[in-house]
Amino acid sequence: MYFHIVSIFPEIFNSFCESSLIQKAQQQSLICIKTYNPRDWCEDKHKQVDDTVYGGGQGMLLKAEPYLRAVESILTTIQDLSTTRIILLSPSDLFFDQHVATKYAQTYEHIIFICGRYEWIDHRFRLFLQKTYPDIFCTMSLGKFVLLGGEVAAMTMVEAIARLIPWVIKEQMSWEEESYTPKHWLNNIEYPQYTRPRTVRGFEVPDILLSGHHKNIDDRKDSQTSWLDTISQDEWNHDTKKD
Repeated sequence: MYFHIVSIFPEIFNSFCESSLIQKAQQQSLICIKTYNPRDWCEDKHKQVDDTVYGGGQGMLLKAEPYLRAVESILTTIQDLSTTRIILLSPSDLFFDQHVATKYAQTYEHIIFICGRYEWIDHRFRLFLQKTYPDIFCTMSLGKFVLLGGEVAAMTMVEAIARLIPWVIKEQMSWEEESYTPKHWLNNIEYPQYTRPRTVRGFEVPDILLSGHHKNIDDRKDSQTSWLDTISQDEWNHDTKKD
């Protein structure tokens, strides 16, 4: 899978791409992460990517054209746009969750993340993509809070999606049986787990986990799984149709 990230601060992703399983997944060609700086598509000698806001207002607004050119440049390298998703990281009624991560890991080959900054991006950027690429463009948010830019959100989504790609995590059960699994409608929180030593500051590993009785251990895990009353099957189906 290819992750394309458009950001005026691409250096933010350096340590992310060079760390842990994300680095190993790239070395094994399981994923590819590329960054693109919209300044490279500015035509003025100062590479100015932002400007003041029409009608007044606080802060600077990112220009639409450099971002549009960056996205169009990426799209020219992709043969089949039906395998592509363009995500503008922005306040949205579509929130990223484990269901979205699972669907994207199974469906798309290319995901383009657009990271804004300052007062965000000229609205015509969004209008053009909505009109030109209505089937592959969307806005998405991590939740109802505001960040300095879209970079942290992009890293969060990349990591959540990448770990679901086969062989990024060798132990497949690590992500098949965990919190917020789609097969449980995102309603579950994984059971508590323990490792050595047996006693930590007065807290001990439950005896049943040391018994070697696998059925009793499995029964305990089932009983220790927390279930959340946060989403119904009807709501799940509605969200599935929405995206």
